Amino acid sequence: MSETYEGVVAVGGDLGTSTSKFCDGERIICFSSVVGDALTDQLEESWRRMNRSTDHRWIRNLALWDEPRSCWRYVGAMTRSSQRPLWYTEAGVVQSFEDAYLGLQAGLFLLGIERQRPLGRVALGFGVPIKAGEHASSQLLDYVRGRLQVDGDRKLMSIRAKNLATGEVREEKIEMVFSIVQFQAYGAYMALLFSRFQMKLYNTYVVDVGHGTWIRLPVVENEADITLADSEPNGLHAITRNISRAIFEKSGQKVKIPEQRIMERLAAGQREIEVPGAGVFNFQAMLDAECEALADEIMTRIRNDVGALGARGVSLDYFAIVGGGAHLLTERLRRRIREYFGWDEAMATERIVGVEALPVETRYVNAAGFMLLARDQIALELEREVDPTLAIGAVVTETLEHA
Repeated sequence: MSETYEGVVAVGGDLGTSTSKFCDGERIICFSSVVGDALTDQLEESWRRMNRSTDHRWIRNLALWDEPRSCWRYVGAMTRSSQRPLWYTEAGVVQSFEDAYLGLQAGLFLLGIERQRPLGRVALGFGVPIKAGEHASSQLLDYVRGRLQVDGDRKLMSIRAKNLATGEVREEKIEMVFSIVQFQAYGAYMALLFSRFQMKLYNTYVVDVGHGTWIRLPVVENEADITLADSEPNGLHAITRNISRAIFEKSGQKVKIPEQRIMERLAAGQREIEVPGAGVFNFQAMLDAECEALADEIMTRIRNDVGALGARGVSLDYFAIVGGGAHLLTERLRRRIREYFGWDEAMATERIVGVEALPVETRYVNAAGFMLLARDQIALELEREVDPTLAIGAVVTETLEHA
């Protein structure tokens, strides 16, 4: 049976709270984790005539045919035109299996677009939010399998996609050779296993600070500890929301600054923002206070979990701090963990790892790790050594500057 795995493309997918990321080992696809109802045919045609954007890429103008509803649905950036956008992983929970399935279709289709050829045959490793627990993860996997078309021994994902800017419609079928589902932060562990750990198994406590949530995931003897794994709805979004509220109050309630503008400042390393009619505000002190509070919250959970693991005779070898918010929290958490264990600087540097230990940018590490998980399974089936390398040459997002 091993010959059936020849030519299979390993793909990793991460259905994140804010964005969904997909990786085939050479590129990353990243789009907003949101779908929405399409405009009427008449309004859609009017939108196309009035659209002045020169960005006609599929990732920016994507609609997918929703078979159960027998209608087109907008995905990612195009949902800005939807009357009812629906985030399919809000608050650390998969809100709709149907919508999450569209997210999976979008990621696989867009990878094919960037590869300039459809994927054909896929082994998929993907991550879902922790909050709903293991039962919901297996339910999602069952839902995905139930949506596939059976053709003899093959199971096919049928995709019908439309580019709203050009009106082009494409249809393709992707054979899903197998699918593996895990909790989101497990992808980061897999990336470390293949790079930093050189395929040696170490008990690792992963902290994944994302946009909408932060996740804690102890991995013991290569298995996610589901009794302690959890996600908390207190990520970067909560920080920017609190800063926006504080600036609004300090400015005499003149203008409320959108949280997205503050997020953009953070990404650019800037700490000042202008409030029309009230002047320029430096929010560095507010940001520091918010980050210290979040670091305290995370450290409280770490202490509790270390105690629970110790009571079972389990010790941790590494702590890993990943996610889009890692650059704000890593040093704060490193200091707290070091003080808690009484480690010197050399020990802390060795055992508390962050972006410097990862083979890919931290916010994409879970998708890359799940690709490695799928690739590992293929190697096992073919009785070959697994290829641990990543060669990410492009990150494709909904904004042109990252394309």
